[in-house]
Amino acid sequence: MTCIDTHAHVFSKHDQCLQTARYTPNYNATAQDYISRLDELGFTHGVLVQPSFFGTDNHVMLGAIQQYPKRLKGIAVVEHTASLDELKALKAQGIAGIRLNLFGLTVPVLNTPEWNTFLTHLETLEWQLELHAPPAYLVIVLPLLNQYHLDIVIDHFGRIDPIKGIDDPDYQTFLDLLNVEKHWIKVSGFYRLGALPVNIDIAQQAFNLFKNKGFIHRMVWGSDWPHTQHEAKMSYQLVLDTFRKIVPDIEEQKMILGENASRLFKF
Repeated sequence: MTCIDTHAHVFSKHDQCLQTARYTPNYNATAQDYISRLDELGFTHGVLVQPSFFGTDNHVMLGAIQQYPKRLKGIAVVEHTASLDELKALKAQGIAGIRLNLFGLTVPVLNTPEWNTFLTHLETLEWQLELHAPPAYLVIVLPLLNQYHLDIVIDHFGRIDPIKGIDDPDYQTFLDLLNVEKHWIKVSGFYRLGALPVNIDIAQQAFNLFKNKGFIHRMVWGSDWPHTQHEAKMSYQLVLDTFRKIVPDIEEQKMILGENASRLFKF
C-alpha cells in the first residue's frame, strides 16, 4: 500500500546556509537517515521540502532525490524571476512544486507582471504552490491566487497562532477563503502550534474544522522530520503517533497517508 510522508528536510552541518538565516542546523539529517525512517515505519515515498536556511540553493535536496528517484520528490524555493526553462530543469530532477515561506518576510505583492508570469509558469508545469505563512498573511495572499489553476497547499494546519487559537479572526477568515477545488491542507507540524498538550488540542480542532468543510480528501500528512528547533522533544514515531490521535479514524488515516498524497504528488 502506498504510504507517503509529504514534508521532510535533509541537510548536513557542513552545508552552506544563508547568512541571514533565523536558524542553522548543527547536525546531519541525510537522505539515508530519512529513507531509514521511512523504511522503519512502512512509508513507500517521501517529499523533501527546501528548508528556509538554504534560500534558493536547492542542490542538497536535489542530490537527495537523485539518490532515491523512485521514492522521493521535492518542493523547491526559487526566485519569482526564475525562467520557465530553469523551472523545467527542476521538474526533470523530481521537483513537484514551489514553496513560499513567508515567515520573517513582508507579504509579496502578487498582482505584478513578474509574479503573474511566474505563477503562469507554475500552471504550465502543473506544479503546486506551497504556502508557509501566518493566518494574517494567508488572508491577503489566497484571494490573489484564485485566478490561477494551481493546487495551493497550506503548510502546518495554516500555522494557527498558539495564543489566539482557532478563534483568531484572521484564521476564521482563512477558513472562509478555503476552496475544496483549489486548496490542500498539510496536517503536519502540530508542535509548531504552541506547547503540549495545547498544540494537540488546537490541531484536533483544526482537523475537525477542515473535515467539516469537506476537506477529508484534500488533507495530507507530513512528519516535518527532523523537526528543526524541536529535535529534543520530537521523534518520527511520536509525530506519527500524534497524527493518529488527531485523526483517530483508521480509514481517514489511510486516505490522508495514501490516496490523497498520491493524488497530489502523482506518485
